[in-house]
Amino acid sequence: MDADTRTGGSDAPATAPDGDPAAVSDGGTARPRTGRATVGVAVVVLLAVAAAVLGFLLQQEHRQDDLRRSAAEEASRLVVQLATYDHADVDANLDAVVAEATPGFADRYREVSDGLRDLLASGEGTSTGTVSHSAVESIDGDTAVVLVFLDQEVTNVTVPDGRVDSSRMVVTVVRDGDRWLLDDAQLA
Repeated sequence: MDADTRTGGSDAPATAPDGDPAAVSDGGTARPRTGRATVGVAVVVLLAVAAAVLGFLLQQEHRQDDLRRSAAEEASRLVVQLATYDHADVDANLDAVVAEATPGFADRYREVSDGLRDLLASGEGTSTGTVSHSAVESIDGDTAVVLVFLDQEVTNVTVPDGRVDSSRMVVTVVRDGDRWLLDDAQLA
């Protein structure tokens, strides 16, 4: 028997019943290679989507960590600025606080500080604030609530050697562009 007789006598490539020559293996048995390719492509696409989602989630978590860190640092700095003053230049201290406050807090602070100015001048009051600890309680959009532990070293005519007042504060800061503004500061 010659080679043409054994293979069916044709030089044409063997084809599967549906006409797909790629689906025929040795011996003429149909084997669906397109199914394996489809599964392989689906697995690759699924892995790419999972990697993209994971990357996005990690980026969001990193952004939230940065916001928390910057909110705590800025709230601490703003509270130190709020708690630090010198009777010799009260207006400079007040102006520094107002410059980094929301309009609402700035208005409230100006009202309170008008009466404080005369008291600090006559009592020769000075204060230096330091923050020992701070932590973000919550962040909601562009608003962060920060818990702050403040030590305030105070001197005046009645306490010339000074004393340290320790306070816990709940501080609200609001994001304005790339900076945080003081929006509220309450003793806890």
